[in-house]
Amino acid sequence: MPPPTTSLAARLLNVFAVPGEVFAEVKASRVCVGNWLAPALLSALAAVITAVVIVSQPAFQRQIHDLTDRQAKAVEQQVNAGKVKQADADRVMGLVRAVTEPGTLKALASTAVAVVGFARAFWCAFVLWLLGRLFLKVRFGYLKALEVAGLGLMITVLGTIVTLLLMVNLPSLFTTSNLALAISDLNASRKSPLLLGAANVFAFWLMGVLSVGLAKLAGVPFVRAAWLVFAAWIIQESLFVLLAGVAGQFTL
Repeated sequence: MPPPTTSLAARLLNVFAVPGEVFAEVKASRVCVGNWLAPALLSALAAVITAVVIVSQPAFQRQIHDLTDRQAKAVEQQVNAGKVKQADADRVMGLVRAVTEPGTLKALASTAVAVVGFARAFWCAFVLWLLGRLFLKVRFGYLKALEVAGLGLMITVLGTIVTLLLMVNLPSLFTTSNLALAISDLNASRKSPLLLGAANVFAFWLMGVLSVGLAKLAGVPFVRAAWLVFAAWIIQESLFVLLAGVAGQFTL
């Protein structure tokens, strides 16, 4: 395979405007680690910065404090009802307060989002590779899928920056660049806001770009690749919504 004809920086920028040309070059060129490593590192870095800034916001800390207070009242009710021993309740709430300290939250959030931001490239690559093998009946290397997924993560990097700006200017625990901005007093135990939250504009953009990448790798029309990618994304987001809703029933 010939070497890439454009620089890595050009590919990272061109994926926003002409992803088809970028992925056609990726398919025709030899494997380039920078195509996935650079975006994965940028995604992790942007996520860490965002997490630190968000946790540092007074509004965020007040919301965490309110959540902790509600949890404490719920535990106290359990103690009064004789369902939980006072010693066990004190131990649980001590752990909750330790975890929700700003310093601890920053460390935990930074580590979590860094791992997720970096690992996302590998997960998206696996999904593309699997869709190609199972449904399109086309064989292409996992590393090629990883390059496509990695370059696609540049959309996520931009989305993370936008989310950071929204969080700073519209401080809310659930504020993101999605349709949930239209709803006040979001409650994670309600399914409708979570469904709106899944409709993230950058997620749609990313799925579109990944569809272009899959179409180029598999040599199939865009529409054929797109319905597979979007179907996989809808299934994934539906599972996340269900899990978040179930978790919300126990925490709120």
